[in-house]
Amino acid sequence: MIKAILVVGAAAAAIAASASASAAPAKGKPPVTGANCKPSIAVVLSGKLASAGSATLPFSLLVNTTGGNHAAAAWRKVSQQLSVQVTSATSIKRNGDHASAHLAIGDRVNIQARACKADAAATVPPPLTATRITAHPAH
Repeated sequence: MIKAILVVGAAAAAIAASASASAAPAKGKPPVTGANCKPSIAVVLSGKLASAGSATLPFSLLVNTTGGNHAAAAWRKVSQQLSVQVTSATSIKRNGDHASAHLAIGDRVNIQARACKADAAATVPPPLTATRITAHPAH
């Protein structure tokens, strides 16, 4: 009787171990580009908003870029308006207000985001998701 319980218990443990081993993520370095890459560089863009904010998250902001840091060069080269994704994790500040709906067309913005280093070197950069947006009303 005790041997039967031990055999059944060992079999259940072996099945559980194999199931958890197959669900484990692949070991090694994460991919350098694409959806599963680990963002390693800070992208800082400045410019003026071409679209207003929204109260419903997530949404996309259109920005006419006028400057940025060295890592943002690929996104500054885009000839049209740049689309930046805004999520619930994005920190927004505009004159002491933190509501995304108060972002207005023409506001001067400083947008901070994270990106993969290989994506920054691409000729067509992937979309950015903002981590922080600081806005000031237009003069």
